Amino acid sequence: MIKKFVLFSLFALVATLISTPSFAQSTGTFSGTVKGKNGEALAGATVKVQGRNSNAIADAKGKFTFTLPAGEYTFAISYVGYNTAKVNGKVVAGQTSNITADLTESSETSEIVVIGSRSRANRSSISTPVPVDIVTMKEIKNFAQADVSQMLTFAAPSFQSARQVISDGTDHIDPAGLRGLGPDQTLVLLNGKRRHNTALVNINGTVGRGSVGTDLNAIPAAAIERVEILRDGAAAQYGSDAIAGVINVVLKKKYKGLNVSLMGGQNMTSMPIAGRPNMQINDGVNQQVDVVGGIANDKYFITGSLQYLSRTQSNRSGFDNIPLVYLGNGGGFPTAPTGVLTDDFRRWLIDQDKAIVTSNKYDTRNIVAGNSASDNLNVFVNAGYKLGSKTDIYATVGGSTRDGLASGFSRNPNAWSQQPMVTGGNRLYPNGFLPQITTIINDYSILAGIKTTTNNGWNIDLSNTYGENSVQFTIKNSGNASLAPTATPQTTFEAGKIKFRQNIINLDFSKKFDIQDGNFLNVAFGGESRTDHYNIREGEQASYINGGRAFTVPSITYTPTSQVVTIAGGPSAPGAQVFPGFQPTDATHKKRSVSAVYADLELSNDKLVFGFAGRIERYNEESASYGGSGFKLALKYDLSKNIAFRASASTGFRAPSLQQRYFQNQSTQFVAGVPTTVLTANNNNPIVKNAFGVQDLNPEYSLGYTFGLVGKITPTTTFTIDAYNIAIENRIVLSTQFARGSNARVNSILSAAGVDPSVSSVQFWTNAVNTTTKGFDVVITQRFKAGALDGNISLAANYNENSVTGINTNSAIDAAINNPNKAGNANADPSQDFQNLLFDRQQRARIEIGQPLSKFILTGTANYKKFSAMLRVVRFGQVSNFNQLDPNVTNATGVFFNDAAPQTDQTFSAKFISDLVLTYRFYKSCTISVGANNLFDVYPDQIFVDPRNSAAAVYATPSGPTALSATPGQKTTGGFNAARDLSNRGRFLFNTNQFGFNGRFVYARLNIEIGDLINSLK
Repeated sequence: MIKKFVLFSLFALVATLISTPSFAQSTGTFSGTVKGKNGEALAGATVKVQGRNSNAIADAKGKFTFTLPAGEYTFAISYVGYNTAKVNGKVVAGQTSNITADLTESSETSEIVVIGSRSRANRSSISTPVPVDIVTMKEIKNFAQADVSQMLTFAAPSFQSARQVISDGTDHIDPAGLRGLGPDQTLVLLNGKRRHNTALVNINGTVGRGSVGTDLNAIPAAAIERVEILRDGAAAQYGSDAIAGVINVVLKKKYKGLNVSLMGGQNMTSMPIAGRPNMQINDGVNQQVDVVGGIANDKYFITGSLQYLSRTQSNRSGFDNIPLVYLGNGGGFPTAPTGVLTDDFRRWLIDQDKAIVTSNKYDTRNIVAGNSASDNLNVFVNAGYKLGSKTDIYATVGGSTRDGLASGFSRNPNAWSQQPMVTGGNRLYPNGFLPQITTIINDYSILAGIKTTTNNGWNIDLSNTYGENSVQFTIKNSGNASLAPTATPQTTFEAGKIKFRQNIINLDFSKKFDIQDGNFLNVAFGGESRTDHYNIREGEQASYINGGRAFTVPSITYTPTSQVVTIAGGPSAPGAQVFPGFQPTDATHKKRSVSAVYADLELSNDKLVFGFAGRIERYNEESASYGGSGFKLALKYDLSKNIAFRASASTGFRAPSLQQRYFQNQSTQFVAGVPTTVLTANNNNPIVKNAFGVQDLNPEYSLGYTFGLVGKITPTTTFTIDAYNIAIENRIVLSTQFARGSNARVNSILSAAGVDPSVSSVQFWTNAVNTTTKGFDVVITQRFKAGALDGNISLAANYNENSVTGINTNSAIDAAINNPNKAGNANADPSQDFQNLLFDRQQRARIEIGQPLSKFILTGTANYKKFSAMLRVVRFGQVSNFNQLDPNVTNATGVFFNDAAPQTDQTFSAKFISDLVLTYRFYKSCTISVGANNLFDVYPDQIFVDPRNSAAAVYATPSGPTALSATPGQKTTGGFNAARDLSNRGRFLFNTNQFGFNGRFVYARLNIEIGDLINSLK
């Protein structure tokens, strides 16, 4: 469906624009000479035709020539160290027009910034009082990262996003954030207006666990002119969520012509596997079509963009080291027959099972640990119209639809509790199955407004912004094992839908009061009215129901003695395997209203820029009402002509999202290789309020400051150095899973509450954590020119530390009955005390060291006549994973509480990733590029796989699920225990949170300016 729509849209767009008169007109020639200081010819100056993506390079005498359709044009002429000049010219059919452009030396070499200040004064990134990065699409578009979140990850050191694997909906919407903070602590704007969040909340074990972000990938890269990243707390200026900073996506406008870009590529990699030969893999095929076209004049502009991206799955999984695939129950060993040694019985079982594996050709590489597959179509239109000399109306309309497919964990043939049955008592999937989660993610937005300037100089901006995001879940290749056997068990389930909607009305006023000698005071104030809606729609009954079927396990005849070994059955797992549908008790429709007012003052003179901002917001829901406020001071002071000091201090807040307040479901998650049904309980669930003492969520509050130096080393070399510190109190997190099987107190609580026995664990949101984030950012940019060769080199770096400084508990969590170890029972595992479970060591590590502690990006570009090259080297700093259970804790006699090896607390070293792209311009703005991302095929360090889970070790008698029966000071050596490491039975080989683990990606891209191409063929 999407592919047919893409082809139809491309055909219609091309046909429409080709049929317009501008393409049919006769052509003329426009030529000129570019001169600089003392009248010298500026060889290599760049001349661009605005709105057409047509450009030329001045020759050794500073001359350039264009052949264009008859009409009026604006030519932008730039050269290193000079101000860009804009020249209006008229092309007459059959004639040649000539001009001379005299450029003036530049005092600034950076892009103009609009974020971070409500003043309309033009400022570059080195003249703003707060740190701002500018990422233009023209600088990074030639690299092969196809979506916005990945583009920014490799271009902006303080921004980090990594695709997750086998994590339900998070496989399809990448969590992303600034400075190592959560996705919901960065505010996203589109053309300066708040962008809506996703309906998805991340509940699995990923970066950003428990948070709700904004789907940057719903915005096509083809539509974007630039992305402005404000690296400073800005809740006082822009509202809730802007604790870490603000990302402003600025769309193209006043574009003329039609541009089409085609990209195709795939992973071509050699994957290392410890103890095995490297695996040669070609997968992850990407096909991308970008189209941008528009018309514009002095009265109006319409710019339309379309992006279609198709991506197939990639897989970097290892081999399942589970000892029994077909025999036994769920991979566990049955008890040996009377009189038979356990070791002998297990050897025999493993040998029998291996024979069946061989006979059935069972593939022990049985999961897909890699990127999900997706088909993504984005369409955006950006438009404006002048009603008069002082009044403009504007509108932006966008839509995105993404069909995604991600695999879950495999269900092995002997996973009897998860196996749907057919009539006659046979398994529907006798060789196991790999269930799949398919999603349809729809994202729509409409922004419309009117701007005017009164006769006394007040600027007024009235706008309305509507946005919505929804995720529809369909489960395939699955089954509900609890249903009675039928001849044709159901394998596809509609599991429900989540949706978030938001409507915002903004009214803003601003005026610049000139004082004297260029000094001015900018005054801005305004208000906002916002309405949020959140819906969960239940799935079909078969997707969640507990049919009550008890499973049985076939007995095994031990052939050496002909003894029959019986294996106990039990209740089957309810709901669709991998993702049980939303239940009627989960379904909800909640809304809230938000009102806000703000004021913003900025004083500027020759040396000093000083700003103050304040904001108050109020939130009203059915069952709660709360508020937030923020204040900010910022200044920049010129220490000399070329060096300035800048600093800011701000308080901020982030209100809990409706998703965090009201999301609830049951899902199948794997903990230490064991499938568990986890209840994610919302804030109103009696279990959360009564048993765990967690009341309504409150806003997070922050105090942050930045300070640094900015300036120019030479006229073509700029730098920024900024340090920062952000303290957050009452940070909202998703708790650790409180598990029934390992904690008798949890079992008692869930049983007393009447929770279905199939539910293994419960987790919930709470304001449990205080954190501090500190670090610094450095950006150095050098532009160069040598004859016909020109380009630039930039170095950007970020160092970041996140620390958990406090855990906020309550009387229920602190009660002695819930903390037996702390209450004096030395033989009680301290990791099961509620005070430690609320936010355990694994969750803490995910915040503190789960994302790169540093990132360095070195980028170089070089242009020579029709050729250009871009090289980028990114150093991703180290990350670490910690086991939920501390592998080093012992009881009073020195016996370890768990059998995990110390290596499960693992640090993954820093790595360098190199990207290279070569481009040839075969006609004006028509180019072809070839390149490679991760040119040297670098992989992260491999996850530790405990050697005690080898076949030889399996034969030995185990000591049970914990190590309390082991000799003091030693770990057990026998038996298979998936909890010993974090590899999930050897199937996960790499950490996801640095740069991914797909290896080398090679590609080619063709970029065509349709108007230029047609003219060249005439």
